[in-house]
Amino acid sequence: RYTTSHPRDMDDELISAHRDLPALMPYLHLPVQSGSDRILKAMNRRHTAKDYLTLLDRIRAARSDIALSGDFIVGFPGETEADFEATMDLVRQVNYASAFSFKYSPRPGTPGAANI
Repeated sequence: RYTTSHPRDMDDELISAHRDLPALMPYLHLPVQSGSDRILKAMNRRHTAKDYLTLLDRIRAARSDIALSGDFIVGFPGETEADFEATMDLVRQVNYASAFSFKYSPRPGTPGAANI
């Protein structure tokens, strides 16, 4: 059972697999962390909110019955109310089947921990 991927690993071949392999369950966990490009950059993510939404459009075009879930981190160092609202806008736009939110916690060696 395959359920999760990183946005940067979701290439044409994997999207096609979701379309072409009936045994692949119509569920995908694709973490985004934030809807704010400023926060995504601070987290050292390699995608923007637009990149993520475009990817989801491609996935849904390939497999219209797919259910999506995502991860979100709230309270990243420097996050503003506008950044948080950008995340909430993304959540509403995607209409996830389920979502997982986490309060930021510093992890040694990560960009966020260096900013505390």
